[in-house]
Amino acid sequence: MICSISGETPKEPVISPKSGSIFERRLIENYISTSGKDPVNDEDLTIEELVGINSVTSTIAPPKPPSFNSIPSLLSTFQNEWDSLALEVFALRKQLHKAREELSAALYHHDAAVRVAAKAIKERDEARSALQQLAVSIGKDEPMDDVVIESTSNGDAKASTQLPVEIINQARDELFQLHKSQKPTLPITPEQNITVEFIANHAQPFKKAENSFVNATNKILLVGSSTGSVAVYNFNNPGKNNVTKITHKGLVTAVNQVIHKDEQVPILAYKEKVFVRDSKTLFEHNHEGEIFQIVSHPTLTNLFILFSRDGTWSLNDLDEMAVLFRSSKVNNICCGDIHVDGALLGTGTENGEVTIYNLTSGQSVFNIKSKYPNIKKLSFASNGYWLLVSSANGENASCLDIIDLRKNAIIHSIEFSNELVDFAIDPSSSIIITYDSRNMLSLHRYIKKGKKWLDNLSEKTIEESNSALLSLDILNTADDEEFKNTGEIKFAGVTQNSSILEFQLAYA
Repeated sequence: MICSISGETPKEPVISPKSGSIFERRLIENYISTSGKDPVNDEDLTIEELVGINSVTSTIAPPKPPSFNSIPSLLSTFQNEWDSLALEVFALRKQLHKAREELSAALYHHDAAVRVAAKAIKERDEARSALQQLAVSIGKDEPMDDVVIESTSNGDAKASTQLPVEIINQARDELFQLHKSQKPTLPITPEQNITVEFIANHAQPFKKAENSFVNATNKILLVGSSTGSVAVYNFNNPGKNNVTKITHKGLVTAVNQVIHKDEQVPILAYKEKVFVRDSKTLFEHNHEGEIFQIVSHPTLTNLFILFSRDGTWSLNDLDEMAVLFRSSKVNNICCGDIHVDGALLGTGTENGEVTIYNLTSGQSVFNIKSKYPNIKKLSFASNGYWLLVSSANGENASCLDIIDLRKNAIIHSIEFSNELVDFAIDPSSSIIITYDSRNMLSLHRYIKKGKKWLDNLSEKTIEESNSALLSLDILNTADDEEFKNTGEIKFAGVTQNSSILEFQLAYA
């Protein structure tokens, strides 16, 4: 038995019915006489409530107390002083513990106050930027693009747009956590060889194809033609006769597809016109030039982006059938892609300028130059921090740059002595498949251990079609069981004569 106050074996032990703790009688009685509480849990306690503990180990009676004027009396005085000191140390320990708890709470509140202050400073800076933009627009007598100046409760100005900022940020956080938890990898060693195998030529819906789009999640391929028809092919149900068509008059300049309310919804562009759901639902946009590319949000499938030849891009809402934001004009904008987390938009121009925009504000956050001036395509890798950009110099030489968004720099470049037509990167972000004007498929691999690139590991000439490829797209996602279990990677190629080809990677 140990006394809860002194930490020593009590000579006359008693137990408190309030806390169940054991004390030396004289110490606890002194404590109760001054505070009237249990020293352990601070509940009200009286001396009469203490329960004595009888010892059965000894029946020898203690000696009578010594007289006051003697050495034993002095020892007793010293003992009393020691008991008082033990009580004081115990009280100090309790106060120290309470002070630590209060300090922890104070630090937490301080940290929260710092975050609130940082957010307020950010809102102030955004308000200042909006006011400057408003002043410039007023000076030039030009309207602002979907920006409104509102007054807050404290009288400060605040920039407000039609952009669904909270929804986009929430989706970004969810996608970031998902990608962070997935970390897809290929179940192969660095020493294994990788080759391309042809699977099938599934169909040829038209005589000439203009563009295509692959929905890797649902294994759906859309092919647009020059006659106004769009073919829909499902790789889950292969066959030359399993092609459905959407028909409209005009040249198909861009195609895409999203999942909206459990329904496969095509978005089709015919030069300046954009049709949604079917050929009769016309989407009214603010662009003056031809729509050449459509990009959808990774999870917010009601949001999609239009790229126009007038040098602008816009964020649009499928549910509201409305334009949420339209950018200012960018000279010679030619391609774009949305980040895997859904909050950043990358654009490329014909003068080699790569610009990253924040979709929650429409503002540019990053710029970099590609290897060659004429950018053909850019695509974000699924690892979230690579941006792949293909460019050409106008004299057949091409290059595929891998940009690390964390470093704002090009970390690797794959050079081609001929035109690079298209490329695709697998869900693990470790294998890049390229197709060039030689009618050649090439494989390039990134080895994480050592952080090195192995270019042109293997090549395959496409002999299964009498026409060159128009596009190349991966058919797998990180959630596919075949990819997670065996590292299966399949990809589709659409030729200029609209043949739908399917390939896969083989490991040896």
